[in-house]
Amino acid sequence: MWDVSDSKSADRDPVAAFTRVPFDGSEEPDGGQEPDERQELERRWLQDTLAWLKSVPPDPRASLLHYLGEGLTADRALTERFHRLWTRSFPPRLFCEAGLPEENSLVRELMVRIKRRILPQMEQRLDLYAALQAAELNEEDAVWVAGLNEEELRHWKQLLPAAIEDYGIALRLLSIRAAATGLAPDLMRVMPYRLESESPFSGLVEAVIRYTEAPQSAELRSALHESILQCKMSAGVSHARLEEVGVSSSLVFRLDLVISQLERMEMLLHVAAGQEDVRKFCGALVRGFTEERRLSDVVRSSINRLARHIVRYTGRSGEHYIATSRSEWRGMGWGALGGGAITAFTALFKYVFSSMPLAPMWIGIAHSLNYTVSFVLMQLLGWLLASKMPSMTAAALADAMEAENGMRSEVRLIAAISRSQVIVTFGNLFGAIPMAILIDLFIQWRTGQPFLSQEAALHGVESLHLLKSWTIPFAALTGCFLWLSSLAAGWMGNWIVLNRLPSAIAQSRRIRRMFGSFIAERLGRLVDRHLSGTVGYFSLGLLFGLLPFIGVFVGAPIEVRHITLASASLAFDVHSIAWHGHLPGVLFWALLGLVATGFLNFNVSFALGLWLAMRARNLHPQGRKMLVRALWNDMRHNPALFFWKEEPGDIKTTAVGAGSTD
Repeated sequence: MWDVSDSKSADRDPVAAFTRVPFDGSEEPDGGQEPDERQELERRWLQDTLAWLKSVPPDPRASLLHYLGEGLTADRALTERFHRLWTRSFPPRLFCEAGLPEENSLVRELMVRIKRRILPQMEQRLDLYAALQAAELNEEDAVWVAGLNEEELRHWKQLLPAAIEDYGIALRLLSIRAAATGLAPDLMRVMPYRLESESPFSGLVEAVIRYTEAPQSAELRSALHESILQCKMSAGVSHARLEEVGVSSSLVFRLDLVISQLERMEMLLHVAAGQEDVRKFCGALVRGFTEERRLSDVVRSSINRLARHIVRYTGRSGEHYIATSRSEWRGMGWGALGGGAITAFTALFKYVFSSMPLAPMWIGIAHSLNYTVSFVLMQLLGWLLASKMPSMTAAALADAMEAENGMRSEVRLIAAISRSQVIVTFGNLFGAIPMAILIDLFIQWRTGQPFLSQEAALHGVESLHLLKSWTIPFAALTGCFLWLSSLAAGWMGNWIVLNRLPSAIAQSRRIRRMFGSFIAERLGRLVDRHLSGTVGYFSLGLLFGLLPFIGVFVGAPIEVRHITLASASLAFDVHSIAWHGHLPGVLFWALLGLVATGFLNFNVSFALGLWLAMRARNLHPQGRKMLVRALWNDMRHNPALFFWKEEPGDIKTTAVGAGSTD
């Protein structure tokens, strides 16, 4: 790197160094040959000159740029040599690649960027894009380039040849890449066209070729601009159609890539026509190099869009857990009674498996099967589990908030969610506790003693102690498990739509041949209605059963504190203790622990579900504050609305959509 304080010394001056670079004007050797010394010196001069400019802060850098331009234009031979070097460095690659992904999938693009950050990169050819990439440009550099004035650029207007031809080459490269991606079979499935020949991408390359043959033609430029706009509209419509056909990270990434390529084409077209400042365009290119080094930038857009669609399917499942009328409210109560009754048997088998002389792994597998069978049975019977609701309904609430139609509808939806949660929670408790007592009475009648020994029952009560046990952190962790299971259900709902699974099953010739058309259609409807919820419950069973075993394996004991399971277990404990003698004083603290368990289960899973849904939709913080104020005002003046009292009006207007994928 040249010393800035002595930039005009014979051995450090970039102008003097350029005069010593051998240059005979011959073409580069074939790509398979090693670069000769001349090409290596040219490449090194370009990189060292950029480093020389970068060696000072942006403010005084303009004087160095002016000095370099003045020195290169002072001698006509130097100017011509610089023209040839510029041409050989292939500026079109810079125009069409800076700031755009190199790969057409998110995973491969991440690997390329990680490799570039870890490993030194070797460029054998003179390449302006590679030289700027190695310069480690930042946002300050982009601002500096865009802010250069006419006097500072006076010499460079003579040095840099007219870039119309370079713009044309870049436009051709971008059009070929965008058309290849836009016409790919899987992207055509979400495009608003049935055949590739109907897509505007099929004519994009031809429109670019016609324009580059006569770049001064306003008519051809307008035709190309119209073709680019039609392609952008097709990609935008395809993003919207992902709501119907399902979403994958690959589809989202490539649609975003196509849109970025089309926007770059639009920018190049405007710059070539003199409709956009070249300095602004150069600043955007420099900013692109800054974005290339940030891994978060390439992940954020695709993951946010993917999370948005996953959360939307979770929200549609969540609508199933919101009572919109008095009859639905009562129906959810009866369904919750059934769910609570099943949970009593789940708690019974939990004690049975824990007492077996098995290795921890087999105990964990047994617990997972116990939870999974119970939860899946609830799903198939249409019964409800209270603690599964919050994260699902949170996504539905975020859907309603996205409408931005005032806070009234959002508050009414929250009230409906709260009423539904109350009836299902009490339904689970009124189903689990009496059923546990009936089971224990039956065991007493058959064996002459309660299911649990006094020692085991006392241990169970003490394990729920609000202050002397790990109830609070375990209950919060269980809330995280409930949220994760809702994501699994949302992901499966999206996967079902993406692969059109119900229709594929109903139309499968093999299934129709084996079972008949009636069974095939019934199976398709069953998958559509229950597979998403079943996967959510299955993942919840694995989390509840296997993670405690993994915690024991790594030396970090983890237990599940689930409100319905805990209430059934406490009923077994209390009934057994009452049979043996007087109830202990610790029972009061255990009841407080049960209340805390329910509170944390609901609020942690709801908060995580709402947080992800709002982040995925980029909802404005001001809207959240307005919602909190409106919610607090209604809770103070009409608290019954959030527990049992239905407000006049049609709550269904707040729903996101009809039906359920659950």
